[in-house]
Parts: sequence; structure tokens; C-alpha cells
Amino acid sequence: MGATATVEIDTDLSVDAQAIFERSAQLSKELNDKEDDKIYRGINNYAKYIEKKDTAQGNASSGHVRKGPIRAPAHLRATVRWDYQPDICKDYKETGFCGFGDSCKFLHDRSDYKHGWQLEREMDEGRYGARDAVNYEISSDEEDLPFKCFICREFFTNPIKTKCQHYFCEKCALSHYKKSKRCFVCNEQTNGVFNPAKELMSKIEKTKAKKAGYDSDENKQSDAANSDSDNG
Repeated sequence: MGATATVEIDTDLSVDAQAIFERSAQLSKELNDKEDDKIYRGINNYAKYIEKKDTAQGNASSGHVRKGPIRAPAHLRATVRWDYQPDICKDYKETGFCGFGDSCKFLHDRSDYKHGWQLEREMDEGRYGARDAVNYEISSDEEDLPFKCFICREFFTNPIKTKCQHYFCEKCALSHYKKSKRCFVCNEQTNGVFNPAKELMSKIEKTKAKKAGYDSDENKQSDAANSDSDNG
């Protein structure tokens, strides 16, 4: 009940090509074997003395063959599909690294959406859209470095780098080395060589400093807004 709707954007079903032919065929049957009454019934209703069968015209009103434009479906069933499968690579989104690389069939995307209450709060505080230009800038030092450990899925603590250029927390790498001498990601032999990931450490420090500066700006803006409201 209520799952279908009728589409009425095409020619009315009472005057389309199929309806005209059906009326003509019906009239031809009624006037069959009768005298000509000299009444003009239109260009489509001339008397037909030969009944056409097994042709497109003869079977035009059947469900298989049509003459003229075909009727569009009048009833549509509305369906809704909720997309709970966004096809985003989970490993890349959570850690910044995917073992399949460019051959991965899922989207490598780490972006996220803000909730409605977050957007409303930013608009109330006058911060909405203030940092959009900065957020979309990609600086030269932002290489394809992961931001979370592939083993513990947490932010790096004392990050190290293997010979195969994979990054882990020092504690996670040593714990995995006790179980297997091979890399957790690519299964290459590490030979116990773990070097400090200096470039990743510097990136983490820059990120922390940038976040601290952003938080201080937010606090200043909120304090200014509170003081204005108190004065008002």
C-alpha cells in the first residue's frame, strides 16, 4: 500500500497510439458485415475488409507487439538504499598506510565530516570557515607518512622505521619482533634493524605545535566572546 506512484508525464493513455489502434480494431469488428452508413469516423477508422494477423499491426494491441510509440511504465516502485558501505579503505583512513598501495580497490581518503552541532557552534563563535583556506593547503613537508601505528592503530610513540620503509611504535615493533623477525606489513626480513624515524618525529612535533597554536586562538576567541556578552 502506497509503494507505487503513477507517472502522468507522457501522452494520456486514452489518446496515445495504442489506444487509437485498439479503438480502430474494435470499431472494425462492430461494423463488419454491415452496410456502409456513409459516416466519416476519422483517418484512423476507415473500414478494413481484410483482417491482418501475425503482423505487427495485427498484434499491435497484444502485450508482445506494439504499433507506434511504446507506452512508458505508468507505475514506479520507489526504493531507498542506505549506503552503509562507503568503500573507503579502513587501513588508510585509520593509519595512513595501505599494504595494497595504488592497486587497492577502496578509496584512500582520510577526510571526515563535522556534526551539525559542531558547525552550529563554530557559526555562533564566528569561527565557521575561518580556517578553510589553511585546511586545504598541502605543505611541501607533508609526505606520504602515516600518522598512526599499523600494529596498535594508535598515534605513534617513539616511532621507528624498518629497512622496508614501514613505521611502527618502538614498543609495538619490539613486541612483534619477539614473535616474528619479519615486517608486520610486508613480511620482509627486518634482521632486527629499527632506525629512529626522524622525519616522522619532526612531523609529529610540528603537528602538536600547530594544534597548540590553534587551541590557544580558540581560547582567546571564546574569552573575547564571553567578555563581550558580559559587557552587553
